[in-house]
Amino acid sequence: MSYTETTSEGFFSRLGNSIGGIFVGIILILASSALLYWNEGNYVRTAAGIAEGKGSVQEIKEDKVDASQDGKLIHVVGTTRAGSALNDQAFGVSAKALRLRRQVQFYEWQEKTEQKKRKKLGGGEETVTTYSYDKGWVSQHQDSSGYKEKGHDNPAPPDFRSQDFQSSDATLGAFKLHQSVLDKLDSFTRLPLANVHVPADKKFKLTHDMLYQGKDPAAPAIGDIKVDYQVVNPGQLSLVARQSGDSFEAYTTKNGTTILYVESGSHTADEMFKEAEASNSMFTWVLRFVGWLLMCVGFSMLVGPINIVADILPFFGDLVGLGTGLFGLSMGTSLSLVCIAVGWIFARPLVGILMLAGAIGIFVMLKKAGKK
Repeated sequence: MSYTETTSEGFFSRLGNSIGGIFVGIILILASSALLYWNEGNYVRTAAGIAEGKGSVQEIKEDKVDASQDGKLIHVVGTTRAGSALNDQAFGVSAKALRLRRQVQFYEWQEKTEQKKRKKLGGGEETVTTYSYDKGWVSQHQDSSGYKEKGHDNPAPPDFRSQDFQSSDATLGAFKLHQSVLDKLDSFTRLPLANVHVPADKKFKLTHDMLYQGKDPAAPAIGDIKVDYQVVNPGQLSLVARQSGDSFEAYTTKNGTTILYVESGSHTADEMFKEAEASNSMFTWVLRFVGWLLMCVGFSMLVGPINIVADILPFFGDLVGLGTGLFGLSMGTSLSLVCIAVGWIFARPLVGILMLAGAIGIFVMLKKAGKK
């Protein structure tokens, strides 16, 4: 099922929007410059904080609270206990676990859009938008009131949603585990449901380890709802954190880096710090890519009006668009390297100087290409 809508935009309207896009491009360039500069400084600071923690972490045993370690960065491996059972009173589900997660899904209509643009002689542009509709399970209710094509209505959602429950008295040996630690436990497994007595007003039935509202789980209909549960069970846990009395909290290094590493299973302190270093590196590369992409888009928007004028003859506009795209790519890459280099130059001058040299090289290549 699909619905198609065709809209047209004239030359002067496109030109006006592209001129307005110049200001957006400037904002993107400034924002991406700040992001790239901050990102490199954050990487260096975090790496230094991790190194500080790695050099000062102390090993402790989980079976006894040693007051002499209070306030220090510690590493401990032990076995957790759940304490009292976790209860979801809305559905009568109970589990002896560290965390209990209720997952609610709705069988609903989903609207998807696909756009195709076609340039017209004279600088105008035609956009064909196709709205397609599919049925499927979703975790968030889809509001169908704004759907383009009528007849794909989703019923109002119930008054309950997905929800997490956490133990208030979980322990690791002689230590208590507070929410900041439990929040980092994500080794969920499916909870088998048995002897669950669902309140009558919920109108759910137990089938295939899930609660189902509807006629037939094998042939779901719009408006059906299913609820299943996952748990984080007690087990072996590795922790790097600040000892705070008989519990744990985030440790703050001298440069403000926070350290709270929590992993299921048995892991040495060295393994956990290596994982933190890898995570810091990955986070930095993701933001580098985001900053570089925003920078390239920003420069491309600066020359957007040139593309619109050239589109008076669509074939010529395509050629000009290729050139302005390369301009945006080259300028975005060059300035991104400059921002990254400036972020590094005070921490590691050699790396920063090499990056600046690379940026200058791209500028030189761009100048030569412009002359040709």
